[in-house]
Amino acid sequence: MSKTVFIIDDDPVLRLIVEKMLSKIDSSLVFIPCENGKIGLDKLNYHLEDSSECIIFLDLNMPVLDGWGFLDEMESRQLSTYQNITLYILSSSTDKRDIERSKQYSFITKFYHKPLRNSDIIEIFEYQVN
Repeated sequence: MSKTVFIIDDDPVLRLIVEKMLSKIDSSLVFIPCENGKIGLDKLNYHLEDSSECIIFLDLNMPVLDGWGFLDEMESRQLSTYQNITLYILSSSTDKRDIERSKQYSFITKFYHKPLRNSDIIEIFEYQVN
């Protein structure tokens, strides 16, 4: 079964770059680009019906519904309890308070700074295999 990757970020160039980087590692990935957290939640709700594995890359600073709002909604809707979701923060924020705040959400796997490096991608896929 293929994995679905949600890239929830308001920057279309970043979404494309992340998709290209990940495709080089695993060409079977299915990508769902989302320009804000509201779209991401709507598409995630629909996706969870088929129970396949999904990886989420979430930006924190976006219009409409930011990353923090997305995380809060995941908790309130109990989406964070799904075992088939792996969530990574992908943010340009260097504010240590954001990193500390992200640790309050037990379902976040790791916080990465933009731009993703090849070593980050390798680390993510090594985690996915284990």
